Amino acid sequence: MTVNPYSDRIVRGNSLEIAETAIEKKKSLIEPGSHTLLVYDDLIAFREIYSQYSRALLSQNEIVVIGTQYETINGVKNTLRLAGVDDVERHLNEGTLFIVDAQQGYQNVESRGMWKFAMSVLSRAKKEGRQGVTGFGDAGSFFSFEKIEELMHYELSLPQKYEDTITTVCSYHLKDFETLTEAQQQTLLDHHFKSIVVE
Repeated sequence: MTVNPYSDRIVRGNSLEIAETAIEKKKSLIEPGSHTLLVYDDLIAFREIYSQYSRALLSQNEIVVIGTQYETINGVKNTLRLAGVDDVERHLNEGTLFIVDAQQGYQNVESRGMWKFAMSVLSRAKKEGRQGVTGFGDAGSFFSFEKIEELMHYELSLPQKYEDTITTVCSYHLKDFETLTEAQQQTLLDHHFKSIVVE
């Protein structure tokens, strides 16, 4: 795993290295309360990362939201089970784990649908005395619907660090990310608290 020499906020590594930091709390790349960018090179890498972080966070009394674009909801459930997440169905039934269709969340009425959902989950997490909420949201639908301007506006509307116990991981397939202009890519890299690029 390497850190970009021009910025200590851009980390590059393989999916296994990045996923392993989920278990080592002090080294965690996805810091609590951060607005993080994740660029993954294939679905296997994305699965490795979200599943290991989910396993670690759920055991720490945190609520996890996964917005999936290129994988079915059942596929995400199976990935979590294979990664050793204890009793996925129980987490879903108790509302400590949410697996949602990212396309519906981002494109249904407005691009902030996923954000509003996360805020409602955060409100509940506070009432239940949980550590917080971490959300992995795949931005692929913005590319499918050619809504890049809306994507940029949405991303830039969120701060680098939240004043609340919410953590967001804006997830991009590398093939989608590479269709952005260099200026757009750099804007996203600069705007997020930390950027993780899977190689």
